[in-house]
Amino acid sequence: QSIAGGLQESEVDVVLHDLASGPPPHAAGFDLVGIGYPVQYFRMPPPARAAISALGDLAGAEAFAFILHSTYPGAGIEGARRALRRAHARAAGVFSCYGEGLFLGYTRLGYMFSPGHPDAGDLWAAHEFGGGLPVALADERSSVRHRSRTHWVYALERAALAPWLMRHVYSRLFHVDRSLCTRCGKCARVCPTGNITWERGALPEWGRDCVACVTCVGVCPESAIRCPLDWPVFRPFLRYNVARAARDPSIEHVRVELKRGKVVRIDAARYAHEGGGCDERTD
Repeated sequence: QSIAGGLQESEVDVVLHDLASGPPPHAAGFDLVGIGYPVQYFRMPPPARAAISALGDLAGAEAFAFILHSTYPGAGIEGARRALRRAHARAAGVFSCYGEGLFLGYTRLGYMFSPGHPDAGDLWAAHEFGGGLPVALADERSSVRHRSRTHWVYALERAALAPWLMRHVYSRLFHVDRSLCTRCGKCARVCPTGNITWERGALPEWGRDCVACVTCVGVCPESAIRCPLDWPVFRPFLRYNVARAARDPSIEHVRVELKRGKVVRIDAARYAHEGGGCDERTD
């Protein structure tokens, strides 16, 4: 909306489409197309990639991407650029900013990164980006490339959590502890891809459109859902990610705890009293 506001101030007609409501309309007739999404596992999430494919052949139209990331963008930007190139679009720029991270793998370890973002400053920067897009196109600055470095550990994580594995392997491994589940259906209501089916009084069931966001696990008030993220093999990666981001002065973070499906901030005085210290331990 902020980017759209900037474009509108530059006298550009804008149509907004929420990907959560279904596939986007065909882009034929548009001079400029933008795609936005949160980075997931340091990559472009599968639903965003599918949305670009659904646009069809963009036939040389200008296109831009805007992303949110709680720690590092990884290959999130380059993924959009590759997908737009395959749709025969020309790059018109990238807007990247921090977004509050509620990823279960980090909140379980007591950390929330980029709290409160995007804030007023981020939204103003997005507005300015939108307003500058027509000028950038007129000046042919759309050829400027924006790359973000990806640490090899994050590349390994992306490989271990590839979309194919999510769909055909990991999605089959979510299950509910019958003795704990209260059949409340909260997991089904928050699933961003509508992958969980549930009827009142019944146990939830997972389909094959899982993107391993594990939101369902995080919101369960009874901690009744088990998922691949519980496996010991993933713990070193999660601890590495948290420790690296917590030491990075450019990334804000707060200490949190997960209580009955809700992320609660830990008061700084209480954290120090309980021996949290300043070494940012994750174990």
